[in-house]
Amino acid sequence: MRQRQWDRLLVKLIGIILVNALIATIAFLIMGYSISMYYIRNGTTPEPLTSNLAFLTVTFITIFIFIIGFSLMMRKTLRKITYLSSEIEQIASGDLGRTVEVEGRDELASLGQSVNWMSQQLQHLFEKERAHEEERNQLFSNLSHDLRTPLTSIRGYLQLLESERAMTDVERSHFNVLNEKTAQLEQLLEQLMDVNRLYSSQVILSKHQVNISLLTTQLVHEMGPLFEEANHHITSHVQPDLYIEADQDQLIRVFQNLMSNALKYATPDEPIELTLVQQDDHVLWQLRNQTTPQTIASIDHLFDRTYRVDASRGETPGDGLGLSIARQIMILHEGMLQAYPLAGDRICFEASFPIERGSDATSH
Repeated sequence: MRQRQWDRLLVKLIGIILVNALIATIAFLIMGYSISMYYIRNGTTPEPLTSNLAFLTVTFITIFIFIIGFSLMMRKTLRKITYLSSEIEQIASGDLGRTVEVEGRDELASLGQSVNWMSQQLQHLFEKERAHEEERNQLFSNLSHDLRTPLTSIRGYLQLLESERAMTDVERSHFNVLNEKTAQLEQLLEQLMDVNRLYSSQVILSKHQVNISLLTTQLVHEMGPLFEEANHHITSHVQPDLYIEADQDQLIRVFQNLMSNALKYATPDEPIELTLVQQDDHVLWQLRNQTTPQTIASIDHLFDRTYRVDASRGETPGDGLGLSIARQIMILHEGMLQAYPLAGDRICFEASFPIERGSDATSH
C-alpha cells in the first residue's frame, strides 16, 4: 500500500516535469520561429555572434519558464514537505505527542498520518518507560528502607556482643569478618539510596564559583598515598585557575569516584594520567589509565546502574553504582561524563563542563 502511494507521487512528479518540459519546448519553438520570421521579413541574415546570442537568450528564457512553471505546480507540495520536515524536527527535539495537520488525501497526507502515528507511539513508549523508571526508583527506595532496619539491628547486636564478653582469637576473627561485611552492606545501602535520590531529582545542587584547578590538585595530593600503596603512579597536568559553576561537594564525589575506580581497576605499575584543560567552551577533566581488554569490550556498559560482571568467573567486574552516580551528578550539572578507548588497551574517563557564553572559566 505504502509502495503504491509513493509510486503515485513519483508518477505525479514525472508528469509535472514532462508538462513543464513540453511548455518550455513550445515556448522555445515559438521564440525561435518569431526570430526567424523577423529576419525573413526584413530580408537579412544575422551575423554569427548575433545568432549565438539570440540562441543563448532563447535557451535561458526557456529554462526560466520551465523553472517558474515547475515551482508553481510544485508550490503546494513543497510547502507541505517543508511543513512536515519542520514538524518532524520538533518531534525529534523532544516534543513527543505533537501532531501535524493533515490536508487532502494525497501521498503527503498519508505521510502526515504516519508521522502522527509515530509521534503518538513515541509518546506512549516514553510515558511507559517513565512509569517503569518510577517503579524502579520506588523499588530502590523500598528496598533501602526495608534493609536499613535489619542492618541497624545487626549493627546493634554486634556492638552489644563486643562489649559484653571477651572473645577468643577465633571468635575475634569471625567477629571482624561479620563486622566488615555489615559495613559493606551499609555502604551499599547508602549507595542505593543515593542512586534513588539522584535519579528521582531529589538532590538540589548548591552551585557557586569553584576553582576546579585547585580542587583537582588537592584531591591528587590527598589520594596520592593510596595510589602509591597500590603500586600506581599518578601524574597530573592541571591548567591553573579554571573556574566553573558547580556544587563543590557533589563535584568532589564525582572525582573521587573516578579516581577510586582507577585505583581499583587500573593495571599496576602502569602510569595514570590526570589532565584538566579548557577547550573552547568546555572544561575537560580527563583520567587515563591502562586496563584490560575485557573492560574495553564492555565500555558501553560501564555507567549502567545494573551492570555487573561476576569477577569470580575471571571477567572484569563492572564499575557498578559509583560510575552511575558520577554520571548522574554530571547530568545534573548539565555536563557529560563518558569513557572511550585509547591505543594499547588504555581507557579515558572524561568529565566535560560547559562554560556559559559571555563568562570566562579563568575568571574569579
